[in-house]
Amino acid sequence: MRFSALFTLLLATLTWGQMEVQGPSPVYEGQNVSAVDLVANPHRDLEPFLSVPLQKAGDPYSQAKVEASVEALQRAGNFPKVTVIVFPDLAGLRISFSLEPAYFLGVVDFPGAEKTFSYTRLLQIASLSDEDPYDPSRVAAGKQALQGFLRRNGYFQSTIQTNIQIDDARQFVNVSFNVSLGQRARIAGVKVEGTDSAEASRLLRSTTSLRARLTSGLLKPGKPYTAERLKAALTLIKRTLSQKHRLASSVSENLPQYHPEDNRIDVSFTVNLGPVITVRTSGAKLSFLPFLSKREMKKLVPIYSERSIDRELVDEGQQNLIEYFQKKGYFDAAVKIDVTQQPDQVVLVYEIERGRKHKVNSIVFQGNHNIGEEDLIAHVVVKKAHIWNHGSVSQKLLKQSVSNLEAVYRDRGFEEVKISSRVTDHEPKLDVAFDIEEGPRTMVDAVTVSGNEHIPTGELTGSTGFGLRAGNPFSPRQLSDDRNRISATYLDREYPNVEVKASVARHPENPRLVDVTYSIAERQMVRVGEIAYLGQKQTRTSLIQKTAQLPSESPMRKVQMLGAETRLYDLNIFDWSSVGPRQPITDQTEEMALVKVHEAKRNEIVYGFGFEVSHRGGNVPSGTVAVPGLPTINLGSHQIAPSQSTFASPRGSIEFNRRNMRGLGETASASVLLSRLDQRVLTTYAQPHFIGSQWSSLTSFSIERTTENPLFAAGLGDLSFQVERVLSRKNNTRLQIRYDFNKTILSHLLVPELVLSQDRNVRLSTVSGTLIRDTRDKPLDAHRGVFATVNLGITPTALGSSANFARLFGQFASYKSFHSAVFANSIRLGLAKSFAGSFIPTSQLYFSGGGTSLRGFPIDQAGPQRLVPFCAGLQNQTGCVDVTVPVGGNQLFILNSELRFPLKIMKALGGVLFYDGGNVYSAINLPNFANNYTNTVGAGLRYSTPIGPIRIDIGRNLNPVPGITPTQYYITLGQAF
Repeated sequence: MRFSALFTLLLATLTWGQMEVQGPSPVYEGQNVSAVDLVANPHRDLEPFLSVPLQKAGDPYSQAKVEASVEALQRAGNFPKVTVIVFPDLAGLRISFSLEPAYFLGVVDFPGAEKTFSYTRLLQIASLSDEDPYDPSRVAAGKQALQGFLRRNGYFQSTIQTNIQIDDARQFVNVSFNVSLGQRARIAGVKVEGTDSAEASRLLRSTTSLRARLTSGLLKPGKPYTAERLKAALTLIKRTLSQKHRLASSVSENLPQYHPEDNRIDVSFTVNLGPVITVRTSGAKLSFLPFLSKREMKKLVPIYSERSIDRELVDEGQQNLIEYFQKKGYFDAAVKIDVTQQPDQVVLVYEIERGRKHKVNSIVFQGNHNIGEEDLIAHVVVKKAHIWNHGSVSQKLLKQSVSNLEAVYRDRGFEEVKISSRVTDHEPKLDVAFDIEEGPRTMVDAVTVSGNEHIPTGELTGSTGFGLRAGNPFSPRQLSDDRNRISATYLDREYPNVEVKASVARHPENPRLVDVTYSIAERQMVRVGEIAYLGQKQTRTSLIQKTAQLPSESPMRKVQMLGAETRLYDLNIFDWSSVGPRQPITDQTEEMALVKVHEAKRNEIVYGFGFEVSHRGGNVPSGTVAVPGLPTINLGSHQIAPSQSTFASPRGSIEFNRRNMRGLGETASASVLLSRLDQRVLTTYAQPHFIGSQWSSLTSFSIERTTENPLFAAGLGDLSFQVERVLSRKNNTRLQIRYDFNKTILSHLLVPELVLSQDRNVRLSTVSGTLIRDTRDKPLDAHRGVFATVNLGITPTALGSSANFARLFGQFASYKSFHSAVFANSIRLGLAKSFAGSFIPTSQLYFSGGGTSLRGFPIDQAGPQRLVPFCAGLQNQTGCVDVTVPVGGNQLFILNSELRFPLKIMKALGGVLFYDGGNVYSAINLPNFANNYTNTVGAGLRYSTPIGPIRIDIGRNLNPVPGITPTQYYITLGQAF
């Protein structure tokens, strides 16, 4: 995991290196230079040095002139060092000569604009990046860009004042763009140019239609002028032209005509009408449904998306159509093109002959002597036919499969491999074959490393070691991976400027033997000097220091700085943070670190109001009853009769959040829900550092009264306090200590026997501790890792509880991947014991059964039961009906095992075979455990989605219980454990 993160960091570093400014380089030779700037101490007058550089703006770039300019500036100003930074731009190259000691950018803020626009968006517009030297010309350019951005969003009255704050001690400059937005301009009129009045009127109607209102593209006098509104309106106009088959037309927005006397804007568009383009298909249909056929054609024919027509796009549409039918099994599909051109019209017809439908009968490999078929088939995108599909083959899939297979062979040392594909048609079956000429294999004779003076060779690539070793096949991918691992190791050990080069030398007498050499230029180690914390207004510096965890004199590691940014974001009080060196690392061994933050809005109000009309009834799903503190009760074929009264009332909720309380990142929230049948109040207070420690805390208080179910009225109250600490970030291990006081009052019971007398008024005052370890790769659908938890709670009457008892619950789940399958196992154990002659409330006993525990039982129906006579409240029922109610148990044991494997039918579909064992036991003893142990076996399907798999399970209880159907099925979201 550690080196995976380092690879990500390395790739990110390389990417940013391509995106950010570049140093002088001969590759710029001859390119136009748009500007030449001098950057230095803002207190120093640079006017005498403006004419010194030999490289002038407007001249072609010359490396020799740039180098001569550096020497001339050093002599003229006695500067200790002159650094050159080149900014590639659309207008040409912008060259900045940094005359050290230069000052660098600190914090950039935008007072007056941040309430309307996000800080990150404004920062992006100003284009003032971290580690940039302070350059007044770039600040002026940022101001100009901001002014243009504000005008594009309707703020033509806006003004911007630039203020700078110079920190001479730490040599950086804070920049403030003080913005006065003024009133947003409104639309005065809209017109369309470039076409006749009838067509212009039709296009204008599209910007005032119902669709325009729904897509925020409504253009009418008086509406606010915004960039989003204009963009949406432009899309509507293009859509209207497309509906009239004007696919090659172009639409552009003209410069707005602003009228300062009334703060109004005239909006206009220029339309260049292209020919009427009609695209049709003949012969085979894309779909039996006309609207689906039209939709598919728009996807396959690029004329629609490109809004133009040429021979290349027409041919691309032809290939897409052939590919479409070949994937559906029509391998002999052919498409002819017929184009008819007139002065103002083009008719394009694709004549489709799909031929007979085929099935992919077999996929074979010939000539694969060194790599097995199982290894190769995984890289083939052609799919074999199965019961429910015909397989998938096309020229594009064949070409991609060949490319994938050649990559596999080259990765195994076969540099001269040649692979071709062929399809044999045995109507209606297709046999796909890949003919492989492996060629000779290139092997590694020796691997050497040079230049690693401070890190031993055995530690350069971490625990995985070198991918390329003597005697192993040569692989260009492994060569690159090893180089990246070495670079990542050096970056992790504070060598930010390390350079690693990999070279391959072939033996003259045997070109199939190579020597691999990794040459390392370590350069200097860099440590953190002084640390400056910038941007905080309400937040205490001590909180940022504690969260960033960036001590001075520590190694300046990218991983550590990225971690500090993540932890600052996790406080949920900043909408932007940046941690890095004050200036780019060149040859210094120590550099100041800047921790910059921008505080998010502190107050948030969320509200909703409505009106509800309801008949009180049972719970969902129908045929169940859920009473607070009790398990779900299954009524079988019976249902709760709805109340005869109709309850109509307003229903509303409001929530208020106040962040960064006391400047310590603490969050207070309060919410209220009010309706005729349900009233609830909830307050919470979260502290990231409880009493200045590494523990986080959460305090909550809630009260609720509900009469939504006609069987009872419930009054619920809860007060809790919890502290939590991360014990190990590597293993994601956390410790929680919690106190919870809970009170439940049940009244107006329509069926008194449903709730035991001891459970109608319950107070629980519990002290508990929980240890959690979670190394799963994906909690919603784990493929590897471990989830383990242990919870011990004590509830004594001495703390105000109704009873004396203790509970212990533990779970251990492991997930292991092999090939494409996952073997998942979970074991759960729960024990509850009363003391001092007391009892355990039903809500604190253990219950089991259902889709996440024992799938051979209905929900909560495993274990001891009791019969309760329902003499009232059931729909269409007279007299009494005995209903089975779970009693719960003092002991819980559940063992789950699953084999999860992919199905070849479709990519997202998988299958599961499972075993569930265990039960809920009335007493803690071994004979009871053995005599009442149940076994469930079953199978299921999984369909992967971004929010977890859709799960269908069917379980069969091998130890059926009288009165309960031994076969149960569940359809839900997420894995069983």
